[in-house]
Amino acid sequence: MNKFRPVIAVFLVCVVCGAGPVTGQGSGFTWATNVDYSDGMFDRQGNVTGKIAFALRARHSGGLPELGLSFGGRVVGTYIAETTDTAGKFPTLSRLPPTHTSGISDSYSVINEASLNATLTLPGFMAFAQGEYTEVEYPGQDDVQLRKFWVVFGDLDRWPFYIAAGRKTVNFGQFATFSPFTHSHSNHYFWAQSEDVLVEFGYVTDQTELSLTLIPAHRGLRVLSSPANNGAFSNYAVNGSHRFDLDGNTSLKLGAGILRGTIYDSTIAHHPPGVGINRVWNGAWDVNVRLGHRPFDIAAEFTRTLHDWPATGHHVSATTLQARYHAQLLGRPAIWSVSASRGEQGTNGTEWERMEQVIFGIEVEAAPNVRVGAEYMYNAGFVLLIMPTITGDRSVESHTLITGVKLTF
Repeated sequence: MNKFRPVIAVFLVCVVCGAGPVTGQGSGFTWATNVDYSDGMFDRQGNVTGKIAFALRARHSGGLPELGLSFGGRVVGTYIAETTDTAGKFPTLSRLPPTHTSGISDSYSVINEASLNATLTLPGFMAFAQGEYTEVEYPGQDDVQLRKFWVVFGDLDRWPFYIAAGRKTVNFGQFATFSPFTHSHSNHYFWAQSEDVLVEFGYVTDQTELSLTLIPAHRGLRVLSSPANNGAFSNYAVNGSHRFDLDGNTSLKLGAGILRGTIYDSTIAHHPPGVGINRVWNGAWDVNVRLGHRPFDIAAEFTRTLHDWPATGHHVSATTLQARYHAQLLGRPAIWSVSASRGEQGTNGTEWERMEQVIFGIEVEAAPNVRVGAEYMYNAGFVLLIMPTITGDRSVESHTLITGVKLTF
């Protein structure tokens, strides 16, 4: 029962705070909640990178107080039913291998996250921290974590530039997935998260985001890594995007980025933390595009390593194509989505060549702070990035149904 206390606490706060902004003030200092701001800061599906730009824009538009402390919370829970034609081989995107059964079918419920965050705003300065409880933590990590923390010197009311430092998702790529719960292969293969404190320089306007991130040379989280673990700021990422407003109802957003150091740098795959063997710098580049014409959005993203992965003798790449439609269901706002993605790390015909995924999803806003979603997911191929040439099996096909709820304040 003790491990569920963080979940219960966040759930009760979400219920008590409800949907609307809550504010209080004393001596000129304001405390507040704002569900729209919280939704964007907690969002791991559609708003993966660029959180600092999102926070700066929220403050600029009045979503955060000029002087105050803003709180947010989220609980995400899902029920998963899956089948596979090969015993013990299930898709791993957003879920880790120990989660699954050794048979050909399984069903289970999971708390994806129960998170709380706080944002402090002072003149020309912001600070942010987010802690969470999760049942899908990476092996070796605690189920309760201080997931993110950063400080930023910047204020869009005064200037478009900022400097930030902290632990956060690295600004590289977009990696948005229109589906309610499951990530794309682009996200699964190339999402970079820091464990050490990094430094980020950026430029933000209403339409443009540019950033340069200096990253300590250590094994970070997910794809982030470097050949030497000496702590020098020798790893880096450059990322940028610009939105073109074509008319009052249509916009085109183009983005690109480069990351110097990834995990795809060793003759032995070391997807979990490790030292690898014969490691060399192997970076990645990314291009992405999104076209919005209400009520439709379509998006595409392609990411690829600069060199072959020594563990497979082949480059690593991921492609995502997706679309969504904003509508209503039973009088409530709803989003219908389809997402198709492919990850590749082997030559044609090898067992570890590729994984492919298609997701059909729907998410309904039952209340301003409550979203209910469902997905059907088809996967072809099974490749663990830890030991791809040993575990790869291109013949595997699996089907998954996911239902879940997101509570936010």
